[in-house]
Amino acid sequence: MLFYETVERLRSLAADPEPLLVSVEGRLGHSPLSVVLQATEGGRRVLFVPPGLTDRDNRRALAVRLAPLAPWKVPPDDWRELFAAMAEMAPLTLVIEEPGALAAANRTFWHELGQAWSEVRRSGARVHLFLSSQGRGLGETLNTPDSPLWEAAMRIQPGATPAPVRVVHLGIGTHYDLAAAVPRWQGGELLLGWSVFGGLPGSWGLAGSRGSPAAALRRGLLRGSRPLVEGPMALLERAVGKANRYAAILRAIATGAESWPELSARIPGTAGPYLLRLRELGLVDAQRPVDAPPRSRRTRYRLSDPHEAFWWSVIHRLRPGLVAAAAAGPESTAERIWKEAIRPSFAHAVRHALPLICRNYLRFGCEPVLGARARTAGPLWGSGFDFPVAGTLASGAVCYGHIHPGPAPAPAAILQDLDRQIRATRYGYGRQARLRLIFSLTGFERELQRMAVRDARVWLIGEEELAAEARQPW
Repeated sequence: MLFYETVERLRSLAADPEPLLVSVEGRLGHSPLSVVLQATEGGRRVLFVPPGLTDRDNRRALAVRLAPLAPWKVPPDDWRELFAAMAEMAPLTLVIEEPGALAAANRTFWHELGQAWSEVRRSGARVHLFLSSQGRGLGETLNTPDSPLWEAAMRIQPGATPAPVRVVHLGIGTHYDLAAAVPRWQGGELLLGWSVFGGLPGSWGLAGSRGSPAAALRRGLLRGSRPLVEGPMALLERAVGKANRYAAILRAIATGAESWPELSARIPGTAGPYLLRLRELGLVDAQRPVDAPPRSRRTRYRLSDPHEAFWWSVIHRLRPGLVAAAAAGPESTAERIWKEAIRPSFAHAVRHALPLICRNYLRFGCEPVLGARARTAGPLWGSGFDFPVAGTLASGAVCYGHIHPGPAPAPAAILQDLDRQIRATRYGYGRQARLRLIFSLTGFERELQRMAVRDARVWLIGEEELAAEARQPW
């Protein structure tokens, strides 16, 4: 569902008849290229993947890709001429994968692109340039007042405050996206699958064509090349080199350090720059409550992908034993680790992922039950209250959610605590519809069920509702 909405947003941008520059940004281990290509299919489209050679070789490689549409006989000598010539190729959509490779070979690349883009914009030609990057921050950098693209825009519209680059972030796929990719996983299996395999399509490939999430995870850890034994650590090392301090931060957050004081207490020395880098890579999310003003500093940290949260909290500490078992070949050692430490952690993994599952339910799946999807959904906390999920529906109703951890059915006493917390918050104050949502994967006591029947503000949401197929918004 999240990927579908991103595709639709990009399609609406691609329908613009004017020149358009878009930075589509994913995160470490997840390029948005497939989503960009899906959104721009059809028409005159050229995909360019920089070869990562010298500046001249990079430029000639793009000239070769554009040659069937190009007005020149001899390729231009610089990027400015090359990009400016695209106005004569219109209508044209050019998709560049990882444009940072071009800038790495030529420090004036963005300046030359800025000069060319001002000419393309003046022409009014239907030229669309999509920049696809795994990392985040490119669009934000190109939209700053000292950016060459900003200067070009100001020459066309003096005195205006334009944003020359549209920025689209590709987030982590929801459990609804996983359900579309692995339709045989349903109900509790789907929720477990998303909790341990997360929201990156690269991890979903480990599901194979058969078996449960547990069987797929076991194959990834104990069979063949054992790709999940290294998993996120190998990805991190490729991005940052020496990963010790980054790994310590990721493990601390995965095992419960949510606030800056908690993180600082567990990571001696300087942690701020490392945390910032992890956020730039898309590995860590800084979550703010749904009622926070734009400049609020109220923040809680969590890993963006449930698979990585599971890996850093469970697999990382078991990795030495799994590696040793693979090297020595004693199957019984690996099997013992699986039975005694990994499989018993499944319930914890689902509980850890439940806040995100419930927020995605409000955003994409609650309409059949609550009558509308959420306009906003996220955590809500403050003095005297702490809701893992809250939000406002498109109908205007405000939702306050409690997640029952189990293992027993949710008791009726939850409602009293919910009402106490609702009285302590100003979020939704004055709204007529203030809904109490109780999420539980272990059922509900009969008295709570009776209370929900009598009170239209109380909704009980279990595994069946959370894992049900979401309505497509078309």
